[in-house]
Amino acid sequence: MIKMEKITDEEQEKLQRILGELSNYQAAAEAFRQQLSFLAASLSELSMTSKAIKTVKELKPGTDILVPMGSDSFIAAKLGTTEKVITGLGANVAAERSSEDALKVLEARRVELEQALDQAREELGKLEERIEAMRPEADRILEKARKEQP
Repeated sequence: MIKMEKITDEEQEKLQRILGELSNYQAAAEAFRQQLSFLAASLSELSMTSKAIKTVKELKPGTDILVPMGSDSFIAAKLGTTEKVITGLGANVAAERSSEDALKVLEARRVELEQALDQAREELGKLEERIEAMRPEADRILEKARKEQP
């Protein structure tokens, strides 16, 4: 156990401030890591959706297909049209679009997500740099407290 009375009040205050800031930065970094994971999953889903639309577009109306119902469950159906896709607009609102328009919308979303991913990576990098820049001073003070113990 480190006895803090072996370092000056100023050093104790500085150490407490640094440790508090480090804790805050580490929490923010973890939030960015979670955001990066969410954005990467969203990009993956967009890619799969675009591929599915392109694949369905190549099929003929009346083709037997399996429609996912969730929980690895499917229902057999016949494809009615390959020219129209229903896409979400947000707030539980959807609209019918041509396959081409749906692909354009998905591409625009992909670009937005990649920009958000790049920005989150950049912010995470800045936070990690701040964390690394602060550690040596905290380590210096802690080492001084350890050395001055009997």
